[in-house]
Amino acid sequence: MFSIGVDIGGSHISSCAYSHENKTLCRETFSYKKINSQGSKEEILTGWVDALQATIKGLGKPISGIGVAMPGPFDYYNGISKITDVEKLQSLYDVNLRLELADRLKVQPSQIRFINDATAFSVAEALIGKASKFRKAIAITLGTGLGSSFLLNGKPIIKDKQVPEGGFLYNQYYRNVFADDLFSTRGIINAFEEETGKRLKNVKELCELVGVDANARKVFNDFGTRLADFINPYIEEFEADVLVFGGNISKAFEFFGPALKEALKGVDEIYVSEFGEEAAIMGSALLLDEDYYAGIAETLKLM
Repeated sequence: MFSIGVDIGGSHISSCAYSHENKTLCRETFSYKKINSQGSKEEILTGWVDALQATIKGLGKPISGIGVAMPGPFDYYNGISKITDVEKLQSLYDVNLRLELADRLKVQPSQIRFINDATAFSVAEALIGKASKFRKAIAITLGTGLGSSFLLNGKPIIKDKQVPEGGFLYNQYYRNVFADDLFSTRGIINAFEEETGKRLKNVKELCELVGVDANARKVFNDFGTRLADFINPYIEEFEADVLVFGGNISKAFEFFGPALKEALKGVDEIYVSEFGEEAAIMGSALLLDEDYYAGIAETLKLM
């Protein structure tokens, strides 16, 4: 059985076929397309469909359906975008993307399924990644923002007394500061500017300074220590067995990881995803496993 996994960001779409039998992506079908995030509904959907058709054509075999990892806010169960008041994808507000894509791709609407992008990453890790060996997992994505997901036996938990509402950490506070403003690209860049008065473009530039700048090392060390201090209460409350990291900042784990590991409490294993940017594609493709989808359908209604 093959399905198509899709990762949609504000300015791009990536898609690739996934083999459920082999539990691997068919990388020769990978398609990537830049999208004008402020374009019209028709412009954006045309770009998406072009990328998807390239993957479907590249596979050349029947597919069971298409799983789509989308940023929120979004009605994942019904496939309706609720993104508004931002500069990305606003023309899709209140559009039923399930029906729009099904019509353009000539597939049944039931063959198109949606999930939150951070949750898709966690699903891949919990079902076919190293976290699959554990009962309770917390997945954290560190990038433009702070993404999170709490999983029990591979299924996301978003409404439970042991997890924050929605499974979200970005909207929690750490020392009276919004967590998303601290544990993100802008957070770490702002921290370096506060230390030095110098403004860097991205985390990659900060990584390049580690060998020659004590301030860069301090910023990463503080980032790791504070992130652990922030996460510890959630690990304890959820009784997590494993903590997995993804997102662009996780590529700098060698710089902040030691401090984070030293300060973390109560978790058996900590690791960085080996799937990298492919995780969300794999996680969304797994939505076409009928048994798994049936088990998380009610959760998607709440997401």
